[in-house]
Amino acid sequence: MKESTKMEESVGYPWKATKVEKTKILPLRWFANLCEKPASYHLDMVMYYDDRNNYGIAFKFHSKLSNIFYKPYFKWGTFYKLDIDKSEQS
Repeated sequence: MKESTKMEESVGYPWKATKVEKTKILPLRWFANLCEKPASYHLDMVMYYDDRNNYGIAFKFHSKLSNIFYKPYFKWGTFYKLDIDKSEQS
C-alpha cells in the first residue's frame, strides 16, 4: 500500500510536480482544459507552416485559432509546475 501512495505522489517520474488549478469552478476548468486540445493542434500546424517558410493565409488562420483557444486555458486551466528544488533533494 505504501508503494502505491508513493507512486501517486511522484506521478511515476523522478521529478516532483505541483498541480496548479487556476479556478475552483469545476465546469469552467473542464472547459478550459478541453480548449487546450485544439489549441495545441493549431500550434502544431503553425510550427509546420513556419518550418516550411509558408506564412500565407493558412499560417495566419492556425495562429489566430491557437491564440483564441489558448486564452481560456491560460486563464482557467490546470497546470503542472515543476519543482526542481524538491527533485534535487530526493
